[in-house]
Amino acid sequence: MAMQDSVSAQSVATSTSSGKQPRFSGFSHLTIPCKDLEQSRRFFTEVLGGEIAHPGPKLEVRIGGTLVTFSPASGGWTARDSEYPHYAFFIEPEDFLPMKERLERYGVPTTEPWTRDDVKALMYFRDPSGNLFEMYCAQGFKGKLRRGARAGGDYVIDFEALNYDWKY
Repeated sequence: MAMQDSVSAQSVATSTSSGKQPRFSGFSHLTIPCKDLEQSRRFFTEVLGGEIAHPGPKLEVRIGGTLVTFSPASGGWTARDSEYPHYAFFIEPEDFLPMKERLERYGVPTTEPWTRDDVKALMYFRDPSGNLFEMYCAQGFKGKLRRGARAGGDYVIDFEALNYDWKY
C-alpha cells in the first residue's frame, strides 16, 4: 500500500497543465477573532504601531508588512494555558526591550525575554481579546535570556500571568 501511495502522490505532484508544481507567492493575511473591533483597533494601532490598511467597517491593520484582519467572535481564542497556537511578529534586537516596556506601560503583561536555543529572543503577550502573540527576534539580542524548560532550561512560562482586562 505504501508504494501505491507514493506513486499516487508523485503523479499528482506533476499533474498540472504546465507540468510543474504550483507554488504560493506569499502570505496574504491573518484573520484573528476579537471581542471588540474598536478595542482591537486601538490596541493594534496605538500600542503596537500598526496602520489601518483599508478604512471601512471591517478592521484590517498592517503591522510590519503583515495584514491582520479581525473577526468579531464571542469565544475560541488561543489556548489560555499553552504556548500553542500563537501568532508571532519579527522584531529587531534594538526594538525588543522598548516594545516590552511599551506594552507594560499600556498595562499589557509580558513574559520575560527567553530563548529555546541561546540565539533567538522570544517574549509572549496577549491582545485584549486573549489571543497569544510572540515577539520573535531571530538574532542579535544583547540582553540576558533564560532558556525555556522544554529546551533544557529553567524558565517556565506563567500563562495565567498574561491574562488581563485591558482598560485603555
